[in-house]
Amino acid sequence: MLKSYVAALKAQTAAQSRDIRRSAKPLQVQIEELMRTLPAAQRDRPWSIDELVCRLEGKYRDRPHPADVGRALRRLGWERVRDWSNAGGGRRYWLGSN
Repeated sequence: MLKSYVAALKAQTAAQSRDIRRSAKPLQVQIEELMRTLPAAQRDRPWSIDELVCRLEGKYRDRPHPADVGRALRRLGWERVRDWSNAGGGRRYWLGSN
């Protein structure tokens, strides 16, 4: 009785995890859709990787890994730059290809 209950719970959990993985869109598509929904002033500004990660969905977890987001941005033609000013402190930013 207990073994069949545990087996049923495991099967249910496995089915749910498969559904979750299938529902996430590729990062490139998510980034393109995000940029389409933003006004031009917000879309054309420099973006940090953390700002993008918190707005995207991961394939296996809630949020994607920053390295995966960086790869997707490069494929979309984005450019990584550094802000060497005193205010910027050497932080990396991404500039979209408009």
